[in-house]
Amino acid sequence: MNPGLSIFSSIILCLSCKEPGKHKVSTSAPLAKDTTIEYYSNAIEEKERASVEKSYTTFGKLIAIIMFQVKDGNKEDFDDGIRPWIDINQPEKDLPNLIDSKEIVISEDTVTIIIDYPLTNEFRFDLSSTNGFTREELVNEICKNYFKLYEEEERTATIKTVSLEKRKKIYNRNETNGKYGIWGHDISDLALSEIVVYKTSDGKITLTLNMES
Repeated sequence: MNPGLSIFSSIILCLSCKEPGKHKVSTSAPLAKDTTIEYYSNAIEEKERASVEKSYTTFGKLIAIIMFQVKDGNKEDFDDGIRPWIDINQPEKDLPNLIDSKEIVISEDTVTIIIDYPLTNEFRFDLSSTNGFTREELVNEICKNYFKLYEEEERTATIKTVSLEKRKKIYNRNETNGKYGIWGHDISDLALSEIVVYKTSDGKITLTLNMES
């Protein structure tokens, strides 16, 4: 996530929240009277706020913002029928309708991509190409690595993810204690709206992700 570039709602008790700023809230329980829920909500809200406020200035100069827009024909939620994000969980459904999917958006041959949402410990990986990178290529690699780190988190955690059907009053994914410390969101909640491109004075390219949830 990048500060100032993607705004997240501070309402936390959500399930498959795909509209930015429109989180679904359980009203089946008196939340204010349940101290466990209140404590968990406050903890996740604080993590969301910290993600929004995180600074990436040490990665160099911001040189580009790459947008990901999908023609899904949903004019009820989007006036032009264009959704401003692509789902992480099932990118194969969105890629055929991704606008300018074959456009080379980064011409450099090596980049470092940082995944830090919703992670306590960030995940980095490098990509190399002799022809630059298209939107489609970036989406495929980002989604592949999201699945990789979620699987590694579950494998290394002693506090396991509570399955969706077993979640009662709290619908958010519980925080696990694996390699990355994933909190708040299942992978099915996540969508990529933008990639922010930074460049250092010596030419190193770093990409951070604006995620919707």
